Amino acid sequence: MSYGFWYAALLVLVQLFTNTAKCSKDNVKNEVLWLGRRPASSTLILLMLIFFISYLALTCAPYNHDQVLKVPQLRVDKAVVFASFVFNPRENAASTLLNQTSRMTVFNFIKDNPGLHFRAISDCLRMPIGVLQYHLGLLVNGGLIFAYRDGRYKRFFESKKFTDKEMETISALRHKVSGMILIALLKKPQMTHRDLAKQLNISSQALSWHMKQLEKVNFIERNADGLNVKYSLDEATQRIVDRCATFLVGTAGRTHSRNSHSKGISMF
Repeated sequence: MSYGFWYAALLVLVQLFTNTAKCSKDNVKNEVLWLGRRPASSTLILLMLIFFISYLALTCAPYNHDQVLKVPQLRVDKAVVFASFVFNPRENAASTLLNQTSRMTVFNFIKDNPGLHFRAISDCLRMPIGVLQYHLGLLVNGGLIFAYRDGRYKRFFESKKFTDKEMETISALRHKVSGMILIALLKKPQMTHRDLAKQLNISSQALSWHMKQLEKVNFIERNADGLNVKYSLDEATQRIVDRCATFLVGTAGRTHSRNSHSKGISMF
C-alpha cells in the first residue's frame, strides 16, 4: 500500500477532528458528525490520528535494509521495582523510610525495646527531642511504629507485632511500681496487702493506689477475708505477664550488648 494512501487518510482524520472540535466549540447540538453509520467522537478521532502518525513515522522513515533492527534491551530489574511500587506501595514506602540512618536507629531501638515512652527513648539514644519527634512522626505515619496510649504517656511498639493485651501488659511492666507488683505476684501467686507493701518497700496507701489502677485493666484479683486483703493473678494473666516479662528481659540484654554507650534501660 503506497504512502500516498496513508497521507490521504491522515488528512481526512485531521479534517474530521477539526470539524468535531469546531462543532463542540460552537455548541451545535443538532449537528452530528458521522463516519459511516457510527458517530465519530473527537476522542476516538484523536486516538486514530495518533495511531496513523505513529505508523507513518515508523514506516516512512528511511532505514537501511541491510542492518538488523535493534530492539531496546528489556530492563527486568527496573520493571520489577516499578511493579513493586505500583502493587505494594506500603512496603516500598517502608523501605524508603528506613533509608535514613537516624530513623533506622530509632526504629531498631523501639523494635528491641518495646513499650518505652518518648523521654526514655530520647535519653537512651541521646537524641535531641526535636529530632526524635520528627523521625517518630514519620515512622508512626508510615505504619512502621504504633503509638500506644498509656495514661499520660505514649508508648511505642513495632507495628503488628503485639496484641492489645500484650501492649497493655508491657506498658504496665514498664511502670516501676506496677511492674514490681506483677513480678512479685508472678513469683508468689497470692500475697496479702501488708506482705506485698513490705516486700516492695512502699506505703500501704501507695500500694492501694497502684492496685486500683491494675484492677481497672483486670490484671489483679482482690480477695477480702475480713480486714485481710489478698491479691493474686488469674491463670491467663500469669501466662501473659510471664511471656511479656521474659521477652523484655531478653530484649534488654540484647540492647545492652549492642549499645554499651547508652544509659541503663529500666527492665520493668
